[in-house]
Amino acid sequence: MCKIFYYKKYHFNEKTGELTLSYAVGDYTFQEHIFFPKAPFVLSDMQKEALETVFFYVSIAVGISYYKAFLPPEIRLEQGQLTRKEAAFFERFYLNGLGEFAVRNQLNLQGYIHFPVARDHERTTIPLDLSRRTLVPVGGGKDSCVTLSLLHEMNIPLAAISVGMARPIKECIQIAEIPSFCLRRILDPQLISLNKTGRIYNGHIPITGVLAFILWAAAILYDYRFVAMSCERSANSGNLMQGKLLINHQYSKSLDFERDFLDITRHLTPQFRYFSLLRPLSEVHIAQLFANRCQAFFSAFTSCNKAFRLDQTKRLDRWCGACDKCRFVFLILAPFMARETLIRVVGENPLDDPKQIEGYQELLGLSGHKPFECVGEVEECRWAFLQLVSRPEWQHDCVIQTLKSALKNTSFNPLIPSNNHLIPKDFLNVMELF
Repeated sequence: MCKIFYYKKYHFNEKTGELTLSYAVGDYTFQEHIFFPKAPFVLSDMQKEALETVFFYVSIAVGISYYKAFLPPEIRLEQGQLTRKEAAFFERFYLNGLGEFAVRNQLNLQGYIHFPVARDHERTTIPLDLSRRTLVPVGGGKDSCVTLSLLHEMNIPLAAISVGMARPIKECIQIAEIPSFCLRRILDPQLISLNKTGRIYNGHIPITGVLAFILWAAAILYDYRFVAMSCERSANSGNLMQGKLLINHQYSKSLDFERDFLDITRHLTPQFRYFSLLRPLSEVHIAQLFANRCQAFFSAFTSCNKAFRLDQTKRLDRWCGACDKCRFVFLILAPFMARETLIRVVGENPLDDPKQIEGYQELLGLSGHKPFECVGEVEECRWAFLQLVSRPEWQHDCVIQTLKSALKNTSFNPLIPSNNHLIPKDFLNVMELF
């Protein structure tokens, strides 16, 4: 059994834009590389000071991929030190972010993960004067298309940013016609090989949270004050309980993570803001905005995660049409898009496929639990489903016919925005566009 996990060192090369992160556990050493384009960088002293700490945070956030493979009981940091507050943050991040991973591997990590505390005093605030510009992470799905459209209508200076350039991401950025940055993340191939052997633990990590730290570094490098995410309020809804811990597949997309991350970022670089522009909205509401405002993206966007697999040889070009994500997105778009258009976009109609009935039962809360996927709440799935029951173009599809008697009408309205968000005052007039 490996007893100690080492966060060895991190190094950023300003000339090449390469961030190198090193880890060790037992007989294994790992090295990950993240490339920031537009190098060489000419950085001010304040940028360098801020990035030194942010890259330290990045090394810990990225390290979750390697730590969870072995789960040693002790953690050691060989470069950089954490305050008590920072250690507590990363303990929550690892515990909650590995919640689904723990359930699937029949583990309980509550009270297990401890980061060493070595700093007695808080870090000094660095008053970076970042430009009032916005980075929008683009993932190729409907949500970031909505964020791009809303910010464009608000005349906000912005650029797209992505990790990798899968076809849907590339085409969505091209349609938006805005500047872009494409970051590259190269995992240690040894980890990928070990995952295939089945000798180590494998499973879901809080990837959005990992990217949050990388985006913080990017904002400092490229001089952008804001990072506008596209996380909806449905991400706050968990999947199941493990004892007293709520297991949420979308934890690092949740408002809880966003609040914790704000608490970390504003102490070091108070001008920087990471937030979700779509936080007040349900997935159904976002689907309505997408259908009404984003027709230009219909041929480009893809919500199926199989189109974004790390192994490019296993990527689908567009939609599989048979996973939880495809089922869900098809369902919530159906009330707002013409039937023939939606079927053409996805390539098939999962609502008229008897093999999809079981999957829709889970989405509708009729069996099992909320799928471990980026899908919305049961209530909004039911609302969308009930919209289709009385519509001639959808009511005869086999999933509708089979499950309609199990659902009753509801007063739930997913089209009312919430006031529970962290949208900065510079962007609050977006509410008028909802």
